[in-house]
Amino acid sequence: MRTNTTRAGNHSGGFSLLELLVSMAVGLVLLAGATRLFSDASRVSYLVAQRGEMQQNARAVINSMVRDLSLAGTGLPLGGIALPTGNGSSASKFNCDQTGTCYTAPNNNFPNQHFYAAIPGPTAGPIVTGRTTDVVTLAYTDTSLLLNQCPLAAITAAGDQITVGACMTNPPAGTPGFNDPAVGVKVGDVLMLQNANGAAVGTVTSVSANGNIGFANGDWLNINQSGAAAGSITKSLSNPGAPGTYPPLGTTAIRVLLITYFIQLPPGGAGPRMMRQVNAQSPVPIAENIENLQVFYDIFNDGTGAESSNLPGANNLPNQIRKVDAAVTARTALQQWQPGAGFQRITLATSVSPRNLSFHDRYQ
Repeated sequence: MRTNTTRAGNHSGGFSLLELLVSMAVGLVLLAGATRLFSDASRVSYLVAQRGEMQQNARAVINSMVRDLSLAGTGLPLGGIALPTGNGSSASKFNCDQTGTCYTAPNNNFPNQHFYAAIPGPTAGPIVTGRTTDVVTLAYTDTSLLLNQCPLAAITAAGDQITVGACMTNPPAGTPGFNDPAVGVKVGDVLMLQNANGAAVGTVTSVSANGNIGFANGDWLNINQSGAAAGSITKSLSNPGAPGTYPPLGTTAIRVLLITYFIQLPPGGAGPRMMRQVNAQSPVPIAENIENLQVFYDIFNDGTGAESSNLPGANNLPNQIRKVDAAVTARTALQQWQPGAGFQRITLATSVSPRNLSFHDRYQ
């Protein structure tokens, strides 16, 4: 007869349902914690990267402005250059390009119809985050192309065309010529012409291979006005009492860089950016996500010794500017992830005393 026996304590292996539920709960808690730590670390890393990019953008703008402001006035006559005035003239302008776009109009006319080394533009820029931005324009001669190494070969009686000298049409080896592909004269450039009678500026409207450079009327900056009573190329450079004739010692030319810094709000909802425009060429972006530019000026009257500081418009006396203070505010490309946190921001400031504006050699 067969009998069934059961050994005490003998049972099948494994977890009970309660044990399984507890272990799953503990695992989920640990997994959630790890996920949270990873997410926070990723967010912090992304925020640090955004802040680093924001600081780089602000520094790029400040460095570019310091370089240009330091050179402001180099090679230009003290007090600026007279632009066309009187009968047959109209207001000249800056910050326009060859597409016919004027980016800060109507606040882009030369003050007093003078081509100054520094031109303030308080509240002339767009409104960003509720604050109106400034614009600053400055000018200095360009030494990358030494057109003034030899006198011009010819200049028309109307002053609407020049022919560069032989050292520019057939330059020595290693010296760039007037039409050098990299640094040569281009349509939209601004040239300053000088001789014993004075100085004048013109916008280049044509460049020919034979060395002819044209200054036709109706240029994008409205500087070429051959019919103006005063301030045109022919009126400023001609011999007194003999319009269209020029001193026998010759007239020289050199390129001038007329540079405007302004903030632009691109179409399509993109963030604000800092732009830099040269002469009548198209402006180029210096840095993205720059939302504010504030510029102040210190002026000094050489005649009376009177001085004033922190003036947003330099008291409408650009020829007395001696120091420029600029502040640039950059922001992150995206807002923070916390609700209502907004953008991160940084403001960098600089103070520049252009040597060619703050110091003049009285013995020259």
